[in-house]
Amino acid sequence: MTHRERVLAALRHEEPDRVPIDLGGTLASTIVGSAYPRLREALGLAVHEAKATWTYASLAEIEEDVRQALDLDIVHAPRAAGASTSARRLGPDRFVDEWSVQWHKPEGGHYYVEHAPFEEEATVAAVERHPWPEPKDLVNLDGFGEWLRRMRRETDYAISLEIRGRVMSMGQFLRGFENWMMDLADNHAFVEALLEQTTRIQMAINATVLAEAGDLVDIIYTSDDLGSQNGTLCSPATFRKLFRPCFAKIWEQARRSSPACLAHHCCGSIRPLIGEMVELGVQVLNPIQVSAADMDPAELKKQFGRELAFWGGVDTGYVMPRGSVEEVRSEVRRRIREMGLGGGYLCAAVHNIQPEVPPANILAMFEEAKAFGRYPIGQ
Repeated sequence: MTHRERVLAALRHEEPDRVPIDLGGTLASTIVGSAYPRLREALGLAVHEAKATWTYASLAEIEEDVRQALDLDIVHAPRAAGASTSARRLGPDRFVDEWSVQWHKPEGGHYYVEHAPFEEEATVAAVERHPWPEPKDLVNLDGFGEWLRRMRRETDYAISLEIRGRVMSMGQFLRGFENWMMDLADNHAFVEALLEQTTRIQMAINATVLAEAGDLVDIIYTSDDLGSQNGTLCSPATFRKLFRPCFAKIWEQARRSSPACLAHHCCGSIRPLIGEMVELGVQVLNPIQVSAADMDPAELKKQFGRELAFWGGVDTGYVMPRGSVEEVRSEVRRRIREMGLGGGYLCAAVHNIQPEVPPANILAMFEEAKAFGRYPIGQ
């Protein structure tokens, strides 16, 4: 089978020749830039610094020689949405983004929110006064369509594309995490006004990107974390009242605009919300944070496996950074047994591979997925 055929079969809940494997198919299943040179060295490839996936990211762009060396099945489309002309650098490790959120990257770390524009005032009037970005300023299609056509013509990878779909996290960034959680309890007028604006802008961005992508992508995905280690970030009732209407609009637009499978990246303990996502048209769930409460993959497969494909599952909390090579191999076999029977599983790490992960463990993960993941599983 070709890479694309393999992925599409799995997403149709059919058993391909082997379980598809991924590194870099989402911006949450790749590898951080500082770890990338060591991976290249372990693969026997020329060593050089990583190219960032976008200007302010700490993530590596996976190159073709790495894809070939690991026999990966998915390639990520260029980031057409988010190449803002209005973001401002305040220094080498600090910037203000197009939404007026100020970010800072401590030495050796990632970017974190340093100042939220609605930190001091959370009112409908403040939302109305805010200098919201123009959607056209948040899209850069230079070379985007050409890249998609070339990859479809010259390669057999499945192509994934991220579109805008941040609902919970936009509030966290714009208001500040603690304030936002309080607002969800007692400031619904502000929350609804803010989400109306952020959803409107994101959908306008998506309309442009989806029109250019046409039928040239195989997976369209959104990203928005709704869970913590121990539970959801809001109750199912709050999700239905405040967030579900926004996701419904974004995902309906995606399904209407493209024949691609619709995936959603959502970290944490989110089991009470998975059924809601399925009802709204989500077909693939990433990353299956197996260390979180109530996220047992075997149970999720039993409950949702007829309607939902799973993408991820290899533990990055303990096994990948601290486990032995054999523990990594055992983890991969376990996840394939739990989620791979009957198709419907794409094997990947739960989240981006960090600098402390030994390169030997990365290689072991992909080697074992290819070897053990051949159908029929376990034979």
